[in-house]
Amino acid sequence: MNIVYAKDPKWANPEKTLIDVTVRFENFAEDLQFTANPNDVEDHGRELYERSVNGDFGAVADYTPPSNEVLAFSARVKRDLMLSSSDWTQLPDVPQATKDAWATYRQALRDVTSQAGFPSNITWPTPPQ
Repeated sequence: MNIVYAKDPKWANPEKTLIDVTVRFENFAEDLQFTANPNDVEDHGRELYERSVNGDFGAVADYTPPSNEVLAFSARVKRDLMLSSSDWTQLPDVPQATKDAWATYRQALRDVTSQAGFPSNITWPTPPQ
């Protein structure tokens, strides 16, 4: 993938091992948000990282942790996916013991937003075996 231009590089994590960058690739009509990684399996990912570190697209801005709103949204999405992937456990033909075990887990998922550390420090329940 040929890079037409890239701009606005910003560290994507506090360890400074990933860089978010706005990039326009030759075969795309729009700018894309891309996370460049020095170990990317694709050449363009490694190139974007290296060129960003070298300052080719301007100085790499400091990492900014996500806001509580973003963290809460992400946690709810994760919780909803975990709930939907366990919907099968409540079907009529599932044994009652299985339903009960999973019902407890599913309630704990619903209660995640009530945890004292939500949204930055969440203890995720473990699904039954």
